[in-house]
Amino acid sequence: MIKKIINSFMKKLFKKHVSMEVLFEKWLNMKASEGRIKAVTLQNYERQISLHISPALGHYNISVVDKEMIQNFVDSLVKEKKLKPTTIRNIFGRLSEIMQYAVREDMINTSPCSAVRLPRGENKVGKALSLDEQASIEEMLKSQNTPHKIAVQLALHSGLRISEITALRWKDIDFQKGFIYVQHSFKRVSKDEEGQKTFLHLGSPKSKNSVRSIPMTAQIKICLEKYYKTLNFLQNKDESFVVCKKNGDFYDVRAIQRYFSKLCQVAGIGQYHFHDLRHTFATNAKESGIDIQLISEILGHAHTTTTMNIYLHPSDNYKKEEIKKMDGSSKKEYLKAKNTIEKIYLKAI
Repeated sequence: MIKKIINSFMKKLFKKHVSMEVLFEKWLNMKASEGRIKAVTLQNYERQISLHISPALGHYNISVVDKEMIQNFVDSLVKEKKLKPTTIRNIFGRLSEIMQYAVREDMINTSPCSAVRLPRGENKVGKALSLDEQASIEEMLKSQNTPHKIAVQLALHSGLRISEITALRWKDIDFQKGFIYVQHSFKRVSKDEEGQKTFLHLGSPKSKNSVRSIPMTAQIKICLEKYYKTLNFLQNKDESFVVCKKNGDFYDVRAIQRYFSKLCQVAGIGQYHFHDLRHTFATNAKESGIDIQLISEILGHAHTTTTMNIYLHPSDNYKKEEIKKMDGSSKKEYLKAKNTIEKIYLKAI
């Protein structure tokens, strides 16, 4: 019994003298052994720790790291490194997860990350193109004959993410059944610790809900079939990318984004991001009467609230048409009341 108490005491004493650097290593090893996250995600965790967290906190013992120290660390990311609020929140989230792991391992009693003030992030809400703007884009695309064109059409008529579009292969398109199967996605990964050099990694989609089948509209099916007929023998292989170069290889997402930005400029519709095409698809689908649950599944969302709160933007035309229902309702009520009064009057005389 006494031996057990001594061992327990020594164990806790040892843990209190563990450095943050050792904690980071233990946490990363735990994450790797669990096998629940992708290799590229683990690499991003390592990069966040080595680039931001470890230089500031790695040399301290776990026992001395308190709330004030964490707050100073967050403030330095704002004032000195001048990182974006979303980036800072991401880094802090990683540190908070590590400290919670330390609590579970009985290295500390409570996490020092609670009640830390974080910079307020900007709520970047996308926007949907109006019907006139969509018509302008479609008109511009008629004169285009590039792989970038099909990328725009896929986003506008299928709601695919740009990382999914660039990863799409011809084997993922089933013309007979009329479905697009989303099974892969590109993710940008850092080559160096500073994150200045990156490369695109082809892996599984954003989440398990992102692996999905999307029914093709008649319009996108025609677009894809016409486009397929223009390809050479290297481009139309099953393993070749849909949005591909002459050798069948993929395009960088940045090239597609630049193309769309220029397309908007030439079309004279103002500045839109490529991701706004996804918002446009969701809005068009809702206004066409498609069930919100189905729209959510097509977009690859885990919850319909994400679809409703972020991706649905009622158009002005839709608002005008919907508000007319009130006019119609008022008119019906008026006529109903008028008929009732007339009947009462006729009975009275």
